[in-house]
Amino acid sequence: MTLTDTRPTQMWLHATAGFMPPLEGPAGTAERLLLLLHYSIDWDTSWVAGYRTTYWDKLLPDRILVASQQAANLRQWWTQLADDLQAFPTTATARHELAQLLDTPDPMPVLRVLRQETLALVLRTRIVAETRKHR
Repeated sequence: MTLTDTRPTQMWLHATAGFMPPLEGPAGTAERLLLLLHYSIDWDTSWVAGYRTTYWDKLLPDRILVASQQAANLRQWWTQLADDLQAFPTTATARHELAQLLDTPDPMPVLRVLRQETLALVLRTRIVAETRKHR
């Protein structure tokens, strides 16, 4: 198996592929970045764990929107969010996939999608997370 065969986001998105196919293009990159962000949060020890009731509807969308407005590229976007939410990928495959996504040749369309479709992308991330949790 190659790294592309075992991308964490590919496995996560497989859980919803029957009713919610993965997005493509810049929206697909944004979707995968948000999945990596969500699954990189330490839900046992980070401060975010104390805000589960507002995480999906307020905390996460607000922070994504601010970071996508302020960042000039995806590395800055990730750095701001990862620092703020204490998100650290815990596996080598997640780190490799993240590094590849952050080096997207043209980051502006991805940042635009993150700004303009924040709530829809968070909803999709939530659906994936909840589907995986209940399997």
